[in-house]
Amino acid sequence: MVRSLKESCLSCLACNLHSINRVGHYLATRHKELLLEWLVYHDRLTPEYLPHITYHLFSSGLRTVNFYKCQQVTDAVLTQLGDCGCKLRSITIHGCSDITDAGMVALLQHQDELEVLELRKLPHLVTDWAQAVMSPVLEHLDLNSCTSVEAPAVCRVVSSNPTMRTVILAHCHRLGENINTLVQRVAQALNNNMLLVSCLQLQKLDLSYCYKVTSQTAPHILFHLPERLQFLSLCGVQLPYPQTLEGLTKLRRLEELVLCGITTLTVEVMDMLLPKLGGSLVHLDLSGCTAVDDVLLRSVSAHCVSLQRLVLSFCTQVTGVTLLPIFEDPERAQNITCLIFTACVAMSMEVLQVIASKCVNLERFHVAGLADVRDDLLLTLASNCPKLSNVTFKSCNQLTDASVCELSRCCPLREVVLSGVRSLTDRSILSLANSCQHLDCVYVSGCTQVTTAALRYLQDCCVKRVHIEHKTPNMDPNQLMAKNLDTGEYLRVDQMAVS
Repeated sequence: MVRSLKESCLSCLACNLHSINRVGHYLATRHKELLLEWLVYHDRLTPEYLPHITYHLFSSGLRTVNFYKCQQVTDAVLTQLGDCGCKLRSITIHGCSDITDAGMVALLQHQDELEVLELRKLPHLVTDWAQAVMSPVLEHLDLNSCTSVEAPAVCRVVSSNPTMRTVILAHCHRLGENINTLVQRVAQALNNNMLLVSCLQLQKLDLSYCYKVTSQTAPHILFHLPERLQFLSLCGVQLPYPQTLEGLTKLRRLEELVLCGITTLTVEVMDMLLPKLGGSLVHLDLSGCTAVDDVLLRSVSAHCVSLQRLVLSFCTQVTGVTLLPIFEDPERAQNITCLIFTACVAMSMEVLQVIASKCVNLERFHVAGLADVRDDLLLTLASNCPKLSNVTFKSCNQLTDASVCELSRCCPLREVVLSGVRSLTDRSILSLANSCQHLDCVYVSGCTQVTTAALRYLQDCCVKRVHIEHKTPNMDPNQLMAKNLDTGEYLRVDQMAVS
């Protein structure tokens, strides 16, 4: 996996705007958008370089901007972007913590063609920004984790933009008690009866963590679900008795079922559900269901013939042997794209080897906490799973650089979790940097032999901003950390200069 010619050209142009005469005149709009995105990902909006960026890339033709976790994006930058006369269709600003209402007003006040507005993790966004959001085609508003946004602002945006179809308000803590009024404004007359009786075309329903589902309400809800439902999550809902789930048997079109954390799940319940639902299921999540064992999973093997994604995190009794009919069948094994076995401490290594050999379309594979995972498993994955992009090997302490390097060489990795694997060194990080330029995140906390220099090199090599977590508070068990009182840094005692 090497960087494409297109990506190399983009990075070269992005770093040389100051030396190429009238370069913006020759660039297509899409290329300007990509260059701006690259510069934001790599924190190149410095005071010295910003004038070249605004001169060559800020133009009236821009249609999409994506500012992701760049603290160099300020109100002044947004004001300059708004002044260039662009008519944006999509704005994404995520984690740029210095932005305030003033900057958003300057950018949004003339955006009457806006369709998507995503403002995430902007702690200084409050109320005034909402007055500038007026687009007759706005459909999607995402305010996830904007912790200071108040209810009047959301109400104003909703009332001024009647075409909106999606509003995301997760972790907007300042909405407080006003949330009830807000919901009434957004979706008047919506209640359980309206949902169950009138929304006959409903395809997705997420009831996760609805703790007030009681023995009286659960049967009413689950026995009257729309039959066209394709996705249902009951995550964390503590159903009073297992028979309550019988209402799901009529959902013959159900494709995704999330039952994680339900303690009443038994072999009898699965034998009741899966003969009727299993044929259509492509995603099944049983994580945290303490009663799940190999006997219960026989029903999954027998009836879930189209299964693509299986999540069994924290099912500590599962060895996986009863799932072998899925993994040893060439046709069914080719359907598998995602397997999550986090903390399945009893999982058989022989079963994992079969998975690595037969599930050739595997894209996501998590085995965090499985102490018996060795290099041979990763080498088998590297040889047989060319689509593997998301892996978790946290605390798999028998792994070495050799297998991680081979996996990064053969697979298009995007998310990698190697925290707690103390034997890893910079060799693994450099291999990731040279082979996987599209990484999104890397977790190597507790990897005491990995240096910050290698991680900086990795950041420079990746096309997008890569999230790296490298915390080593305890280091290796045989090493000691101490605070340097002159610099305030925590250092390994064996590496400190002693006078």
